[in-house]
Amino acid sequence: MKDISTSANAPLDGVYRIATVSNLTGIPVQTIRVWESRHAVVQPTRSATNVRLYRRADIERLSLIKAAVDAGHAIGTVASLTDRQIKARFKFNPVRAAQTTQRGCRVVVCGTTLGARLATAWGDRTDVRLRGVLPSLTDAGGTSTGVIDGPVDAVIIEASVLAPSLPAAVRRLQETTRARVVIVVYGFGNRRSLARLDDANVIALAAPADPAQLARICLLGLSIAPSAPDTFSELLVHPVAPRRYDDAVLDQLAQVPSRVQCECPNHVADLLVRLNAFERYSLECESSNGADESAHAMLYRASGHCRAILEEALTRLMAHEGTPAPEA
Repeated sequence: MKDISTSANAPLDGVYRIATVSNLTGIPVQTIRVWESRHAVVQPTRSATNVRLYRRADIERLSLIKAAVDAGHAIGTVASLTDRQIKARFKFNPVRAAQTTQRGCRVVVCGTTLGARLATAWGDRTDVRLRGVLPSLTDAGGTSTGVIDGPVDAVIIEASVLAPSLPAAVRRLQETTRARVVIVVYGFGNRRSLARLDDANVIALAAPADPAQLARICLLGLSIAPSAPDTFSELLVHPVAPRRYDDAVLDQLAQVPSRVQCECPNHVADLLVRLNAFERYSLECESSNGADESAHAMLYRASGHCRAILEEALTRLMAHEGTPAPEA
């Protein structure tokens, strides 16, 4: 591998850690490492502390390779092909990427200074559209304020300092907007803060960030369909789905008489109420207890995924009974 000399705290312009690459491409970290060692799919650089660093060209190639493998082709048959050969042979043209380009990637920015820069830089672009600018999460006390006009594909957050409470605030914003891509552009931060953002599936870029690079990351992230996780560890790196039913709806469902020969719908609604409460509890614990923050982050994501599965089960059960979801 190539070597690149960087100090421990120096910003790395245009390069990404393996966890971020995994989030962007949908390829598990271990799979990326195997593809490098066995098939030389990409050759990342190394930092002075021996950390893998990937460039945008590496991310694009990994995305192409994954598209071919997902189509049923063995990694050994495509690893030696050039990017052009892969595109020609497998006609790599994700439907999601085409749809995103057609309507424009819908972006919300938290931070007025960065929002003004992107509004000017993206003024003539049609592939990315600025849907709104909200106050910075740090200025707003860790909450998003303002009105967001319509659906959001990506959120870009301006943060002068990576505060300990930022990851939890970012997740709340992601749940509100349902954005698939979340980027934090930061001024100062330590390795621990960056690791926490990686754990939260957030892409961290040192300021100043190039507007064209931010647009490219948003579009690339949306063009990659999430892959199904194979293990518990892989499951936890996938974003937690937003809540489908609020507490008021679940309370009504818990009281609705069931048409099946049991009270399963009522029990599932009760379980969801408790899971929602535990999910919120885990998030608050992660914010307040620094010593155990990684464990609480794991519990937060695990309970969120369990909640999403039970929500889907409840939806199918109601469809089976012909019972529409009550209004909140």
